[in-house]
Amino acid sequence: MSETEKLRVAVATKDKIQINQHFGHADEFAIYWVDGAGVAFDETRQLEHYCQGGYGDEDRREIILRALADCAALFVARVGDGPREKLVAAGIEPVDEYPYGAIETSLLDWYRQRP
Repeated sequence: MSETEKLRVAVATKDKIQINQHFGHADEFAIYWVDGAGVAFDETRQLEHYCQGGYGDEDRREIILRALADCAALFVARVGDGPREKLVAAGIEPVDEYPYGAIETSLLDWYRQRP
């Protein structure tokens, strides 16, 4: 992969500082562009969260997947197996290796480790 290839990614965050939201609890996603040179905030996408008191609302999950369809990856503090499978099937890489990590540092580390 080229160091200049820009990728759009989504982050589940409460404060736009850390990756600190579980997939099912996020009701907004911060969208960033990342490449070998750095990270740039793009926009915030507001959605209704997926988790509904112990179970997931399938319609809401599908809305989230469509809203993030242009993203290469979704960074979350945690994601369950069901949503993980749906994200992968939609071509979105679920990334939960950086829970509570700083957004910019985590995105750059992930980008630089990609094949």
